[in-house]
Amino acid sequence: RTTPTHPRDNTSMILRVRTRDGTERLDVPDGSITIGALKELIAQAYGVPAHDQTLSASLDVLTTKDPKSFKDMSNDKATIASCGLDSNGAIVHVLYSVARDPTPTAAAVQHSKGFSGKKMTVDDMIASQTRVERQENPHCASVSFDANAANAFQSYVNYTLGFKQVRFGWLYGTRDEENKTSVEVIYEPEQEGTEEDVEVLEDTLDDHSADALARSLGLTLVGCIFSTPKDERDFTLSAIEVARIARLQSKFGKNFVTAVMTTFEDEDDNWQVSFEAFQLSDLAIKIYERGWFTGECAIGDDGEPTKGVSKLTNEVMVERKDVTEVDNDFFLVTVPILDHEGAISTGFPVENRLHPIQTVEDLKDVLRKDKPYGERLLDFHLLLFLAKHIDINELVTISTSARNGEEIPEGYQLMIGCLAGIM
Repeated sequence: RTTPTHPRDNTSMILRVRTRDGTERLDVPDGSITIGALKELIAQAYGVPAHDQTLSASLDVLTTKDPKSFKDMSNDKATIASCGLDSNGAIVHVLYSVARDPTPTAAAVQHSKGFSGKKMTVDDMIASQTRVERQENPHCASVSFDANAANAFQSYVNYTLGFKQVRFGWLYGTRDEENKTSVEVIYEPEQEGTEEDVEVLEDTLDDHSADALARSLGLTLVGCIFSTPKDERDFTLSAIEVARIARLQSKFGKNFVTAVMTTFEDEDDNWQVSFEAFQLSDLAIKIYERGWFTGECAIGDDGEPTKGVSKLTNEVMVERKDVTEVDNDFFLVTVPILDHEGAISTGFPVENRLHPIQTVEDLKDVLRKDKPYGERLLDFHLLLFLAKHIDINELVTISTSARNGEEIPEGYQLMIGCLAGIM
């Protein structure tokens, strides 16, 4: 079928109408016509009933599950000029549910894109408009680590593992109204690390215990930390690492922060350890949620992997070029990192490590310390050890009392003493 056209005069203009079926051109009298009139013109031109149209200046309307949330062009009495459609070539995005064949204009666009008669997909349209640029400011204003917690993680990775296994940890802490994050404990879940990557078991019984105990201590999940392989990297983060951050930041929200522990050779050929903190840009998260990250790195001209470059499934625009391979630095936003001394102890052996393992003897040593009973128990890793032997609901009561400086009931003290072999 053909597209109805409208006689043009010196005051008429052309709008670009972008839909899931492609981009088409529509003659309109001028910017003074109303949104309602524009809908009628679209209905005449493309056979889409006016009541089935959702118009917006935002490209996101074409992929939304909630069209009613786009209200920028919902007033049929408003002029199109007042909605930004005031010049030749202005773009309006139109979502509808009816099925329709592409018009000759849309077919021409598809042919020029090299689809050989196939319909342009919405991903193709979105990709053509996705410009990758660096984001200056993170959502997480800063992240401060309890010095003892950070040192315990660093020492294990550096001295016990020798950076020969990638290690992962969940960060529990607090976040204030200015989005400044304070990390008080690092929980190391069950995991299998290799020299290049780590597989973390999620949603385990230990994970649920860690969440419950953290809440009882006034803490919440604020981020994660992982170590990188011991290699002489000339890049910041690999494609695998960026994909991992993208998945977690998408899952846990825009304030979720990731700390990365790396090692490098200094000028004297000595290996040094460095802590850095990052978030991914908002655009990087959108790219992940659209399913464009492959988790694979690009391959260089020499046939070798370029680990610091992510391979995407769809083209995006980087520095005026359409590419499917993007340097990961474009996605990273640096977060200032600080340290402090928190109130929660971290001296008890950490869970799920090869060495040293948690034992009853360690519990006995803690209980023999000369300090108030509740303060002896105010250690996150000790509480996780007790969670293997005491009902979590009772243990939450114990940890809450310890946090608030309250007396631990004698019955609980006897229970823990029996577990340690101290009567």
